[in-house]
Amino acid sequence: MATHLPTFTTRLVKRLVPSQDHDALLGDITEEARHRSRLWYWGQMGAVVLVGSWRDVHGRPLLALRATVIGIATLVVMFAPAVALLRVVRVLSEGGYYVGPYWLTLPSNTIRWIPAFINTVGFAASGWAIARSHRSHGITMLLPFALLVCGIPAIVLVNLATHLGPWIFVTPPRIGPLSSTLSLPVCVLVGGLLGLSPVRKQQQRRT
Repeated sequence: MATHLPTFTTRLVKRLVPSQDHDALLGDITEEARHRSRLWYWGQMGAVVLVGSWRDVHGRPLLALRATVIGIATLVVMFAPAVALLRVVRVLSEGGYYVGPYWLTLPSNTIRWIPAFINTVGFAASGWAIARSHRSHGITMLLPFALLVCGIPAIVLVNLATHLGPWIFVTPPRIGPLSSTLSLPVCVLVGGLLGLSPVRKQQQRRT
């Protein structure tokens, strides 16, 4: 294993879960990693993130609830104007607007990818807002909301499989929308990572 990998990963874990009691555990894992595979090492680091996040959320349930409310509120704010935007895009892609001497139109397939774009931006913004407003906790307060968002793809998949059959997932008209829906939890996590502060600032603000 490259010597720089344990250092980089340790810093990353401390940024994701900035708990003060991780140092000894991370040191033991890094020392043991010299005799183990990369798969074992990454598995141990993933376990540290999950266990540390669970402990943080379990010890601060009201703060975790506030983080989830912030995520939902951000989605409401982001998606509130989306209805009007989609209406304009639909008209432009199906005909257009006549403005003075100009006829404004969009390609007919624009309406197909605009919802995916709005979902990506909206859910990424919700993850960013949660991480940004709970910077001293790293990514821990983001995970309950991310788990909640995972319910959206689950509901969609169950509904489609129940009413249209499992083969519907591989039909071309469904692949794009399904990919967009399944990626929503990933968008939340990516937005949260973008909202994290540097490690030093997190540790200074840790309460």
